[in-house]
Amino acid sequence: MTIHASGSNFISNSEILTWMQHKTDGIYGHMRDAMDTSNTRADAEDALNTIKGKLSELKTKNATPEEVKALVDKAIKDYPDVPEVEKVLGSFAKDLDAQQEAATIGASQAQGELNRISSTYHGFASVPRMMQGRVQELMSLAHPKALSIDDAKVETCTKEIGTTVEGLGKQDQLGLINIQEFNAQLNQAKQTASALMDAADKAANSIINHIA
Repeated sequence: MTIHASGSNFISNSEILTWMQHKTDGIYGHMRDAMDTSNTRADAEDALNTIKGKLSELKTKNATPEEVKALVDKAIKDYPDVPEVEKVLGSFAKDLDAQQEAATIGASQAQGELNRISSTYHGFASVPRMMQGRVQELMSLAHPKALSIDDAKVETCTKEIGTTVEGLGKQDQLGLINIQEFNAQLNQAKQTASALMDAADKAANSIINHIA
């Protein structure tokens, strides 16, 4: 750490304070970014653990695939800065999206056929007996099927989430070390500035005493 005094060999307190502000601004910025990253990562871990718990509840019928999907979609949306979230949930989310889309399209097609039959016969009451079975089938298909997640998928996803959370935890430990290092640099800069100001004050007092 060096401080260059301008114009003379004397370093004023204001110059020391200016140096300290310049020195610590960058450190504070890095420290703030590190803390923000750490907090976001911790929140992402909580979200992944919540999804993991919800997957376990599927086995006991205390949760539905739709609830799991909502949590998965939210986690991917909320934590774009934590790439591990997209990596572990992305494929799972696409599978559920495709399943939901297929169910919606199937229901829409069934409803469309029902509408055509109703229009042709001016209502279902006039539909010929031979077509009534088809109408009943279409009515059952006109509502999108519920999502399903088989046990094998639950086991695989639960395991992958656990591994991801463990990896994020290790990153947290490294992040904490970085934050502690930034804090040590701040303390060192403050101690250096304090020591220089004390030395400058003593030098000034000594000069005044000799003059007096």
